[in-house]
Amino acid sequence: MAIPKDLSLKVAQDEYLKTPVSEIMDKSVIILDDAVCINEAARVMEANGVSSILVRNSKNGEVTGIVTERDILYRAVAKSLGTFKVNIGEIMSTPLVTVNKEVQCIEAVKIMREKGLRRLPVVEKGNIVGIVTLMSLVGNLPLRSIELVELEMPQNSKSTMLSCPYCESKFAEKGELSRHIDRIHLGSGLLEGDLRKWE
Repeated sequence: MAIPKDLSLKVAQDEYLKTPVSEIMDKSVIILDDAVCINEAARVMEANGVSSILVRNSKNGEVTGIVTERDILYRAVAKSLGTFKVNIGEIMSTPLVTVNKEVQCIEAVKIMREKGLRRLPVVEKGNIVGIVTLMSLVGNLPLRSIELVELEMPQNSKSTMLSCPYCESKFAEKGELSRHIDRIHLGSGLLEGDLRKWE
């Protein structure tokens, strides 16, 4: 008896979600000192084709934060900060939330959903060895029709209006929010091209 296609995809998806993040993480992690100016950080991001950089405390050498292209856009450009004068330490997101390389993809998704994150640095023995993104997690799911909202909305939300976990925009129904997340937060960014492969 043949296994229905939808069922086999569901099994594949369940197996994928049990995969350790180390198997899908991006190993090209860039770390800059917190004293680097925003403009230089943006130049490094563009040159390396990445949408985020990790930030190291220039005094103690610890990686303490992350700066994304969205941080540059909303925390610097939108507020007319001098990108040559202001350093990335002033716009970084901190404290840095990380996951161990053995953590399963489903657990990484849960952490992202609970904390409203789109990226998680991956650590091994205290050292950062990669970064996993919501895009890489969702983009690799066998079931392309999976609802992004189901992955990202807090489970205990009681509001009748749905709120985007990233920008807090309000939506009347789940489909609108899902399209918004796909188009705005997983789509083309400030420094990267459109990497989506949605059908």
